[in-house]
Amino acid sequence: MAGTGIQYPDHFITRLQAIWGRGFLSPGGPEEVKRIVQGLGLTGKALLDIGFGTGGPGAVLAGLGAQVTGTDIEAQLLPHAQATRAASPHADQITLILTKPGPLPFDDNSFDVVFSKDSLIHVPDKGAMFDEILRVLKPSGIFAASDWLMGAGDGPAQVMADFNARGYLDFRMATADQTKHLLTSCGFHDVTTLDRNAWYADLAAREVKKVEEDLYDDLAAIVGEEIMREWLSVRRHLAEAARLGGLCPTHLRAIKPASGL
Repeated sequence: MAGTGIQYPDHFITRLQAIWGRGFLSPGGPEEVKRIVQGLGLTGKALLDIGFGTGGPGAVLAGLGAQVTGTDIEAQLLPHAQATRAASPHADQITLILTKPGPLPFDDNSFDVVFSKDSLIHVPDKGAMFDEILRVLKPSGIFAASDWLMGAGDGPAQVMADFNARGYLDFRMATADQTKHLLTSCGFHDVTTLDRNAWYADLAAREVKKVEEDLYDDLAAIVGEEIMREWLSVRRHLAEAARLGGLCPTHLRAIKPASGL
């Protein structure tokens, strides 16, 4: 579920996996996936992974015992995710489905857990998505995700407005409080958020250094000098936005009422 247009062309996948590891299009690798679902017993649970990307999170979740159904709307991601699944010892626990933007193609009360790793930022109507997540969860089912949110206050809002004005990407983000309110309004209970800005601000600074010192020449030979020069500028400004509190990866957790909708 995302907006229209290709968000992850192959040259972008190459760059992101170079800094975040094969199978991952957002930071933290297997450890961050495990943090998002910490405390949830996933063995035998039916889990929906919204935005399977290149398959790394789904493989981690299958390794934790879940029966994973992954969805994404970008066809060029599927071969990458299929390769990740094939390399996993838990491949028989992973199903990958290409979908279209809009309602999720699953029956009501289908999943014990709905998971997403940093893909909901591409969804223009978060309320409609949260309604769909609530619908496909079983009663007492759990939504456990990470998303890119914005820090609270005028300062962080201006930081992200300045970033968007540079024309690199168009991040339309809410704050944690706004997201919590929206999830509650959709009918979820026990909504919690965990701000990971401090972790990511440090990591983002180290990522810029890694690109500058270790990866630049090799990646430029693959994707081209112009793409790398622009991307390094984006990485620097993202790191600055994180340092100033504007860009906040945030863990989300919410529960569907036991009585259903």
